[in-house]
Amino acid sequence: MEILLKPLSGFIAILSITALHVSIATASDGPAPTVEVQAILDLHCVKCHGPLEDKAGLRLDTAAGLWKGSENGAIVKAGNPEESKLFQVLAKNSDPHMPPKKQLSDAEIAKVRAWVAKPVKEARVVKLVVPAEPSAAIDAFLAEGWKERKITPAPLCDDLTFLRRVSLDLIGRIPTPEETSAFQKDQADNKRAILVDRLMASSEAARNFREIWDVLLMGRQGGRREQQRRDSGWYTYLENAYKQNRPWDEVVRGFITARPERPEDKGAVWFLFERKNEHQQIAEALAPIIYGTRIDCAQCHDHPLAAEIKQGHYWGLVAAFNRSKNVEAGPSAVREMASGGFMNFTNLKKESQPASITLLTGKVISEARPENDDLSGLYLDPMAKVKVPKFSRRAALAEAATRDNPLLARSFVNHTWALLMGRGIVDPPDEMNSKHPPSHPELLDWLSEDFAKHQYDVRRLLRAIVLSRGYQLAMGGHNAPPPDAFACAMERPLTGEAITRSARISAGQTPDDEALRKAVVERFPDVMPRTSRATIQQAMFLSNSERVAALFKSGPAKIIADEAGVRALFRRALIREPDKEELAHSLEFLKQNPNPSAAAGQLLWALVAGPEFLTNH
Repeated sequence: MEILLKPLSGFIAILSITALHVSIATASDGPAPTVEVQAILDLHCVKCHGPLEDKAGLRLDTAAGLWKGSENGAIVKAGNPEESKLFQVLAKNSDPHMPPKKQLSDAEIAKVRAWVAKPVKEARVVKLVVPAEPSAAIDAFLAEGWKERKITPAPLCDDLTFLRRVSLDLIGRIPTPEETSAFQKDQADNKRAILVDRLMASSEAARNFREIWDVLLMGRQGGRREQQRRDSGWYTYLENAYKQNRPWDEVVRGFITARPERPEDKGAVWFLFERKNEHQQIAEALAPIIYGTRIDCAQCHDHPLAAEIKQGHYWGLVAAFNRSKNVEAGPSAVREMASGGFMNFTNLKKESQPASITLLTGKVISEARPENDDLSGLYLDPMAKVKVPKFSRRAALAEAATRDNPLLARSFVNHTWALLMGRGIVDPPDEMNSKHPPSHPELLDWLSEDFAKHQYDVRRLLRAIVLSRGYQLAMGGHNAPPPDAFACAMERPLTGEAITRSARISAGQTPDDEALRKAVVERFPDVMPRTSRATIQQAMFLSNSERVAALFKSGPAKIIADEAGVRALFRRALIREPDKEELAHSLEFLKQNPNPSAAAGQLLWALVAGPEFLTNH
């Protein structure tokens, strides 16, 4: 059977998929601008030549618009910038001159020229045989990308690097010395797969999944809110989702509807309840989950850059929740009125438009207004404490968002890829729209279809990625390939939880310390930050905190201040051996200190506070 996957949200890739074959076609109208060139156009040109306004019939927000040109003809002649109108109008004394009343810098003009100067490659079609096994499928798509870009990938990482990397990703901590020793001694050919299956089956994996997705779904709050999430059952809801390997569409449907049918699912209500009837906050938090993209920019007008995101999408999603209100007395609940909540929004032309629940997929949830004031017949049980309307906007949205919505699978796949690989196939991972095309569209399409076809199996997806060759590559060094090629490992900052548990393991203690965890998370709150640069405050905390210092007052038991002891400290903290220079400096430091145990503790503290410890790589 042949399946045609249509472009989603402005993506240009079209695939023809059989059981094992994929045809990959390049765009025939011309290459998309580089990221730098498109950023220049977005900043200086798209306001007048984009989704909000297209003067002279010209759109500069998409590759198709660039190559189509204006009502006066083509503006780009590939390979010849001097004859391209796009380049001509940027000159200082040009007439007409663009942008009006402003002059691009020489550096910006040079970037535009360099892009226009590149000749258009002839369209090609690659017949790619895609294995049915997902890890092998990932590798096939990545290898084809490397071949096309003439990139040599990094070699596979060594066993200890893989052990550290996958332990941090799946259970949120570095391995203990005992776990490291056991893995090194394992002689099985499939030892990495055995390790992955063991980690994924652990209770620590469920906790790690909850910690990450709690932040992605709810944001960091800390203090009282954290306790409320625990008491409400929200943490349990997320952990059970992983333990029971519940389909992701079912999990999302549960917290949109917020009417749990089983006692163990009561925590699903908290996604809505914590936001305290702030319906815009609810809509803005939900959009990246069900669409893969933020829609905040469409509050006051259609999205200025991503033409497919309309103002109606934003207010329609708000309308899905504006009949909902928290029930403050008793267990957490969010009631829903059966009528009212019909709202309008005002566009840039000062026109008033009714808000209807319209999804980015194009699906519209229609609803008739009640004909009279008798509302009792509109509820399933008019006498219930938390009445449920016969027509529920939340239930209708949950159904539309989790069934026949390919964006839901794409969003989860892309977020998961970013968590494990250091960058999304679409990057940033919460901007999966036409302004951020995927680096590997066929791979994203295949993984998303496979995820949905296998009942949104979260564990299957996790396992596929971490056992792929792409995940297991070593770091790239000074001449690393571009990050969007996924041809080498990328550094990723650890979460506050992972830092805490890993630091305690390095110090020879049990992983958990709630007081220390709260202190670290307060300074390291991010999960998948846009930029991973450590702050001065974070560095000062690790270097001066009394709580952190208490871990390293002395070295771990049985550690001797000699070469063997130094090697043991490096294996504990960094899960590797020291190089010659590190060994020499460490031994010199230990010899100069009259208290060997204290010196070992200080050395360990320095390792834990360093950049290598604080990243996964």
